[in-house]
Amino acid sequence: MLNLRHFHIRALSTVTRLMLIYAVISAAALGLVLTQVIRTYASHAKSVIISDLGEEVPGFANAANLRPANEDIYSFARSYLSSHVVSNQHILFINIFGHTVLGSAGSSQVIGLDRVSTFLASPPRTTTFVTSTLKSTPYLVMGSPIIENGNVLGSLVGVTSLSELQRQEGQVMLLAGTEALVALIFSIAAGYFLLRRVMHAVGKVTETAVEISRGDLDRRIDLRGQSDEVGRLALAFDEMISRISHTMDSQRRLLADVSHQLKTPLTVIRGNLELVSRSKDLDKGELDEVIGVVISETDYMKTMLDGLLMLERMSEGGSIDEQIVDLRSFISEVFTSALTLGKRDWHLGDVPDLLVRLDGPKVRGALLNLLDNAEKATTEGEFVSLSVVSHNGYLDMSVADSGSGIGAEYLGRIFERFERGSSRDQRGAGLGLAIVQAVAKAHGGTVKVDTVIGSGSTFTMRFPSSRVVPRE
Repeated sequence: MLNLRHFHIRALSTVTRLMLIYAVISAAALGLVLTQVIRTYASHAKSVIISDLGEEVPGFANAANLRPANEDIYSFARSYLSSHVVSNQHILFINIFGHTVLGSAGSSQVIGLDRVSTFLASPPRTTTFVTSTLKSTPYLVMGSPIIENGNVLGSLVGVTSLSELQRQEGQVMLLAGTEALVALIFSIAAGYFLLRRVMHAVGKVTETAVEISRGDLDRRIDLRGQSDEVGRLALAFDEMISRISHTMDSQRRLLADVSHQLKTPLTVIRGNLELVSRSKDLDKGELDEVIGVVISETDYMKTMLDGLLMLERMSEGGSIDEQIVDLRSFISEVFTSALTLGKRDWHLGDVPDLLVRLDGPKVRGALLNLLDNAEKATTEGEFVSLSVVSHNGYLDMSVADSGSGIGAEYLGRIFERFERGSSRDQRGAGLGLAIVQAVAKAHGGTVKVDTVIGSGSTFTMRFPSSRVVPRE
C-alpha cells in the first residue's frame, strides 16, 4: 500500500506536486494567522468585559463611603442594589457577614455557579476574575472583599454571561475563515497560473534540449516577449546553442577546407614518390627536382597547418603575450624585413614616437602578411607603403599598394579562411588575412580595407589608444 501510494505521488506532474506543497504550506500559515486573530480578538473583548465588570467594585466602595453616618452597611447595600442600575446585564451579589445574601435582578439564575457560592462565603483578598460554566453557558465571575476601616465586612460578587462573546467569536471566526479561504483559493490559483507559465518555459527548454541532443541544432526555445528570469534563461540558452551551432559549422567547414587543401599537395607528393619508385635510372637532376617538389609541397602543408594552429589559439582568447615595444624601432624592423619580398617602390611613413603594449611577434607577422599580399598585388616598381597614425583615440597601422584593387565580389569574404580572392599566388594557403583579423581582435582592435579598382587597396589594423603606454 505504501509503495502504491508513493507511486501515485510520483506519478503526479511537477506542477501538481508543487501546488499541493504550496497549498498545504499556505493553508497552515493562514490557519496560524487565523488562530492568532481569534485569540487576539477574544483576549481584547474579554479584557473589555473584565474592565466593565470591575468598575462595580470602586462604584460600590465610593457609594458606601458617602452613606449617612447612622446607616449601617447592610441597609446601605440593600438600598444600593435596589436603586443602582447594573450595566451590560451584569448581576451583582452582596453578602454582609451575618445577614442575608442580597442579589440584583436575575441573580437567582446564576446562584448555582460554584464560584459564586465560594466567593460569597469566602471573598478573595483582592478582586479576582474567573470563568465558570452553568448549563453549558460560560460566565465570568468576579469576587472582591468589602472592606471598611481595615475590616472585611463581606463580599461583592459580580457575574456576567460570556455567551455573547462566544457568539461574536464564532462570527469573527466564520468571517475571518471565509476571507482566509478566499485568499487561499486566489493565492493557489495565481500560484498555479505563474507556475504553469514557468513550467511551460522549462518544458520548452527541456524539449528543445532533447531535440538538440538528437542532433537538431537549429531548434530554439524562442520565448519572445518574456523578460523575466525564465525569459532571460531561454534567451541565454538560445544564444549558447547558436554559438555551439556556429562553432560546429565552423569546424565542419574547417575540416572540409583542410581536407580539400591537403588533397592537392598530398597527391603531388604521392605522384612524385611513385615516379621515383618506378624509375630506377633517374639522374641526379631529375631526382633533385622531385625532392624539391616534395619539399615545396611539404612546406606548403606546414605553413597551412601552422596558420590554422595560430588561428585556433587566437580564437580561444588569452593567447597573446603582451610586451611594451618601441613603436618606431618595431615598425622600422618590420619594414626592413619587407624589403626582401620583391622589387617594389617601398615607402615608410612617419611613425609616432610611442611605447605600445603589443604581442610583438604576432603583430609583426600580421603586418608582414599585409605587406606580402601588397607585394603580390603589384608588379615591379609599383608603390607599396607602411604607415602608422595616432588619431581620434586609435592607433592605425596601414599597408597601402597601387595594385589593381579588390573586386566587390571578394570584399565580403577576403578575411575568411582559405580565401585567396583574385590573388595571382594561388599556391598560398589563404590564411593571411584571417590571421591578420584574429591578431587585431585579440588586441581589442579591428581590421578594415579600402579599395578602388585600378588604383589599389589599403588595409588598416586599428588598435585602441589604451595600448599606448605613457613614457616615464
